[in-house]
Amino acid sequence: MITVAAGQSAGLVWQAPAVLDGAQVTITPTAGGSAVYGPTAAGLGTSGTTYSLVWQVPSNTLQGAYTATLSGTVGGEPAHVDLAVFVSLLPLYASLEDVKDPLKITDSVRDTTIARNLAAASRSIDKTCGRRFWLDPAPVARIINPKGRTTLDQDGSHLLTADIGDVEDLGVAVGRSPAWSDITAQVEAEPTDALQDLRPVTSLLLLGGSWPAGGGTRVQITARWGWPAVPDEVREATALLASRLFKRKDSPEGVLGSAEWGVVRVSRTDPDVYGLIQSFILPNFA
Repeated sequence: MITVAAGQSAGLVWQAPAVLDGAQVTITPTAGGSAVYGPTAAGLGTSGTTYSLVWQVPSNTLQGAYTATLSGTVGGEPAHVDLAVFVSLLPLYASLEDVKDPLKITDSVRDTTIARNLAAASRSIDKTCGRRFWLDPAPVARIINPKGRTTLDQDGSHLLTADIGDVEDLGVAVGRSPAWSDITAQVEAEPTDALQDLRPVTSLLLLGGSWPAGGGTRVQITARWGWPAVPDEVREATALLASRLFKRKDSPEGVLGSAEWGVVRVSRTDPDVYGLIQSFILPNFA
């Protein structure tokens, strides 16, 4: 099963038993319903019996399991190959294999359940940390009130921001809509080496002058928000929490049974998960 977030793209690859005549793709909810894509041959790539398609998942696609069907004919007879896709509302921080491998799950029967567990675990970590670790696919403009978000030291005036994971197309302006004054050239992202260390920019230094203290003036920041990459600790914590959620179906009363280990109570909190994400929790969250 392939996992993808709504609003992002999924690379789909099918291996057909033979070259298909009239090959086309249709994507439908696995549980039933109208097609959300196709049937169409537009964008379908071919290389022998290998077929590929980049599906740009609409941002309003509902979370759930979908079946991507490659269909056509071979010698005049209908033929098709199905590919399972799980669409989450937001990106997942770990893969199916991160959960399945430790549990020694080799089949795909429970992939949809595990994908839902991964989605729940990812969003739980967001909520606990007070931040999110996925990066916007394109720059997004945000308007913030600088009041209470500025500091001053010997380097100059700093504006504290939410996590910024890419400054390639950074844009900064002050004022109030629709009258904005672009000051991007006067701004330096901090920490200066954050992105090289795969950590986010969390402050903007104004080179000369001071950030407005409020009074109706706003700051408009255009950037790709989030983290440049999912930290290894967050990935591991997500997999652990998703595994716990998956195994919860076997412990309706909070108890897991095992012929080898006997009975073990499942605690309400997982100290291993918390230990992995503790350093990422923003102040006043926890």
